Amino acid sequence: MRRDQVLWITFGDIAAVVAGSLVAGVWSPTCAALTAGVGACAVALAWLLGAGRVDVIDQARSGWRPVLGAGAIAALAALVLKDGVLPDAGAQVVLIPLTLVTGLSLTNRCAAASWLRRRRLDGHGLRRTLIIMGSGAELLLRQLRRHPGDGFLIVGYLSSASCRSGAAPIGDAPALRRTILAEHIDTVMTVGAVEPDAIVTVMRAMESTGARFVMAPGLQDVVPGRMRGLPVTNGWSGLIDVQLRHMRVRSKDVFDRIAGSLLLALVSPLLLLAVLAVRLDSSGPAFYTQVRVGERGRHFTMIKLRSMYIDADARRQAVVAAGGDAGNEVLFKDRNDPRITRVGRLLRRTSLDELPQLVNVVRGEMSLVGPRPALPQEVAEYDDEAMRRLLVKPGLTGLWQVSGRSDLSWDSTVALDRHYVENRGAALDAEVLARTLHAVLGGKGAY
Repeated sequence: MRRDQVLWITFGDIAAVVAGSLVAGVWSPTCAALTAGVGACAVALAWLLGAGRVDVIDQARSGWRPVLGAGAIAALAALVLKDGVLPDAGAQVVLIPLTLVTGLSLTNRCAAASWLRRRRLDGHGLRRTLIIMGSGAELLLRQLRRHPGDGFLIVGYLSSASCRSGAAPIGDAPALRRTILAEHIDTVMTVGAVEPDAIVTVMRAMESTGARFVMAPGLQDVVPGRMRGLPVTNGWSGLIDVQLRHMRVRSKDVFDRIAGSLLLALVSPLLLLAVLAVRLDSSGPAFYTQVRVGERGRHFTMIKLRSMYIDADARRQAVVAAGGDAGNEVLFKDRNDPRITRVGRLLRRTSLDELPQLVNVVRGEMSLVGPRPALPQEVAEYDDEAMRRLLVKPGLTGLWQVSGRSDLSWDSTVALDRHYVENRGAALDAEVLARTLHAVLGGKGAY
């Protein structure tokens, strides 16, 4: 499957260059030739920059950073070359075709990565993995089991001296090599605190087996972009440098207010139609306000379109007592909640009821991206880990919304919000915003 993945991406890159050249041919054959040459160089540069590395191909990632970087460099080079071969032509004759090349290449890579993740969820394209357990391995192993899309099929466990898991010990290198070959192991992964001597034994056992060696350092909520290798002892060994959390709070606040204002103006016609629908469907005001807990525990009034009958708060205890399918220890949600109006169900499924929160964003009480805004009674039940959700402004959207929303357990909700708090930044915000549209169109977990 890895070979098929590489071939898919390679032919997709070639097709992207051909398509861009055909578009450039509208202006002249010279434009087509220039686009073909520069586009091919851009594709090659993307691969050199890492678009075909194991962390992209095997982990079903799009590799968008090297693709966009190579595309930008190619566009600058094309502009310089154009002045020499097509001095009278406008910049669009090279920029439009090369933008198409980059866009098609990136779209193809996203499709290939999505296909591989779906296949892995069906049990295909998995790497037979042998786990070498050290102390503290249990937490990461639970996370690995929850994400089959990563492609690791755990087929066995061995334990190092520091681990008291009950698994068989590693043994010597020849015995471990026989195990790797007999079980057709693709990947050997150390998890937790495995002793240096045991790691040396594992690496020697893997010589000439063709298996890949992976070490899990035991870091929680640290994205790969925050880690890099540091050579030490004259390059004989290495360390992992972890970039601490860094977020320009003021610049994010300015961006949120400007983008929120623009979005509010853009969706105002749709918001007006939704207001009319709410008023015609049931008696009561179109908007619903509620006190929520924001950054550092500060309370604010959150605005939503009313999706329930006006006596919903008075009936809440009766609905909770009835049980429903709450599915969450702190956040009560019932997919068959009788308090929701007909229009309210549509608003919730399409997330249109959230649009008035753009006013909260413009006020500076919320952010475009962040944890779910919590109720005071929910915060009263928070433990220390959950309290970390209050270190940042709550968001109009966030990892919670794009990962299942109300279908998630409370532990999963806290884990996602904690991950956002620990890794927040422009790149993660952009990823969440891009995934929000897919989540809204799918409607999963929205009730």
